[in-house]
Amino acid sequence: MKITREYFRLFTKMMLSNKVAFVWYLLFPLIAFFIFNYQWFTQGPEINEFYIQTSVFVSYIIFVMSIDVTTNLISLRESGFFKMFKFISGSKYPIIWGKALNQIGFLFLTILLFSLVSGVIFLGSFGQVALFLAVSLTSCILGSVMVILLTLILMLLPVRQESLNAVVSMSLLVMFFLSAKGLAYSTEYGLLLVFINPMEYVRNLTFLLAEWFMDSPFPHLSLINMSFITLCYVTCGLIALKFVKVISRTHRT
Repeated sequence: MKITREYFRLFTKMMLSNKVAFVWYLLFPLIAFFIFNYQWFTQGPEINEFYIQTSVFVSYIIFVMSIDVTTNLISLRESGFFKMFKFISGSKYPIIWGKALNQIGFLFLTILLFSLVSGVIFLGSFGQVALFLAVSLTSCILGSVMVILLTLILMLLPVRQESLNAVVSMSLLVMFFLSAKGLAYSTEYGLLLVFINPMEYVRNLTFLLAEWFMDSPFPHLSLINMSFITLCYVTCGLIALKFVKVISRTHRT
């Protein structure tokens, strides 16, 4: 635990040195959210509609910041630092957990700010804002853990960080579109669409939590289906943790 804490501090210092990326993770979704829902400035939204629209951007933030764990670890591996850190600490796990906890911490702060700003502007009472914060932050913690576990499987592939970043950037547009359109609820392939789209998984998780917190119906997969997908994500993560190598397959380090 002490070694993990030291890596957490190291990765936190590294992230604080790149403040532009952190600000961008918050500002881009927030500005896009205001643009897509500009009509709410003249007439406030219904509470369910507010949750449906914000869930798209909450899931986007969670996915983008969660997959950074894998891309950053791949970068460390390609540069040889992953191997060096493993030699120093004696195990690869404190490095992975330190980076994951560091990313979840910054993600929690980003979701807190996004939810607080959007909630204060568009929700009618302190109670509604507090409830929205509870839903979004719980979704943030649970969803980020699942997405991090799933995307760790990418470390088993012989892929360079630049190539992975390009694929992720292109896939983001597709996943965002599919999630925003709600195709998982309008087709018979809903389970498959949620399984292959982590953003849609997080969105369904948000709806489940909102339904439990608010006792109000939201469109989502059944609890059984969500539990099955969660189990698959965890399994992928455990496999990745066991077999991930500290030496790059694409670089000699």
